[in-house]
Amino acid sequence: MTFLNSIWGLPFKSSVILPRNWGAWFLFLLFQTGASLVFGQTHTEMKVFSDSFISPAFESTEKNNYQFIGAMLKTDTSSEDNIRMEISGGVAVGSPLMNYLNIAELYFKNPQNLSENFYVGRKKMRWSELDSRWNLGVWQPVYKWNPLAPEEQGLTGLFWQIDKPSYTFVLFASPVYFPSQGPNFEIKDGGFVKGNPWFREPPPSVRIWDQATEMQYHFDRPNDSQIVMQSSYGAKLSFGENKNFRTQLSYLYGPDNVLALGYRGSLDLSTLKGNVELQPQVFFHSLAGVDFSTKYENWKVGLGGTFDHPAQDKIFDSAWSQPLFKDAFLLSPFVQWDNGLWSISVFQLDIYGGGVKEVGENLANTPLTNLYPFQQAQMLAVELNQSISPGRKINSKVSFTHSDKNDFDLIRLNARFRYSQNWAFLSEMQILRAGSINKNNINDIAELSNNDRLMVGVSYAL
Repeated sequence: MTFLNSIWGLPFKSSVILPRNWGAWFLFLLFQTGASLVFGQTHTEMKVFSDSFISPAFESTEKNNYQFIGAMLKTDTSSEDNIRMEISGGVAVGSPLMNYLNIAELYFKNPQNLSENFYVGRKKMRWSELDSRWNLGVWQPVYKWNPLAPEEQGLTGLFWQIDKPSYTFVLFASPVYFPSQGPNFEIKDGGFVKGNPWFREPPPSVRIWDQATEMQYHFDRPNDSQIVMQSSYGAKLSFGENKNFRTQLSYLYGPDNVLALGYRGSLDLSTLKGNVELQPQVFFHSLAGVDFSTKYENWKVGLGGTFDHPAQDKIFDSAWSQPLFKDAFLLSPFVQWDNGLWSISVFQLDIYGGGVKEVGENLANTPLTNLYPFQQAQMLAVELNQSISPGRKINSKVSFTHSDKNDFDLIRLNARFRYSQNWAFLSEMQILRAGSINKNNINDIAELSNNDRLMVGVSYAL
């Protein structure tokens, strides 16, 4: 059995299919190149870069260095174009499982008057300060090709927005659903193919009757329509946009951005091999959120909260081992200082509840479905935006995230040096220290403890 996971994000490391032939990617890059001629205020950028996994304990694949050719297409924030987009993609030379395509935004704007707009397509909105700052993927899906640096994506559907001097109101409805995306994987002859260090595969063998037993995995893929054709709706109301004091109330009902994973296993006595069947399913939840923030000179202080109520019904029939989800309350205060050149931010995140209990036969040691990447953390972030000379600029951000409850420390660095109008040098780095996973410490971060990463590259703006 060979399968390259498509469209949806699996809970235990999600994924999306990318074109595996160069012709499809050539058409994509050609579209990128010509788009700036069609949309006058769209920024098109080509780049080449190298990803290196620098941890001495790195053992995920045979390779620890990958070379990429990529492109990015993004509409300027000041653009008056009615079609807007933020799309990036890349081809890993000789490593198709590392290819990526991130459609963060692609929508059509239909202005009704100066204060009323309709939007159709995939559009990012700040439904929750908490979710956008931490990139948890609770309100909007996230792109987790690199789970240590998730990127926010927009919801897909119809948006109606009213902007008044004293408030902003948004209504959202959609008949379609696209969950969070993550690392690509492939199943061949019952085993997971190595080739993507970001994908953490289940164990190739387990102990049965005190003997190591080889496991063969099979993926029971639902029809695309069973995943995609799901309805959602929501609304948000905010007061004090661009004022000293801002308040926002939000509500959303629809499919969770993580798919529930059911599984069932058997032992083939003729070969003494275990067979495990995996199946993803959509489940629904409702979200209610509130955000408060206030500004004074260079300071901004705020508090965000979200109540997450998953549906309590069983998702699979009784033959499957499956997860049951508990309600969660997410709380995040923050303090930020910004003088236009430097920005310093301190965030706190606490998730109360949100546990996952699996029911069924032959349960795994820890649940395969995890709704949140971690349950508690503090983060310190420093940003610099410095113009050196006409046409030359440095943009950089470094953050340190620490969790006592989940036992990890994560350092992330992003730097971009624009050398001229067209050329720029790029660099990213993630360094992680994490404790072991157990029943009392379930998180997505610890599984990547050996994936310290350094990226360097160069880009050219068309």
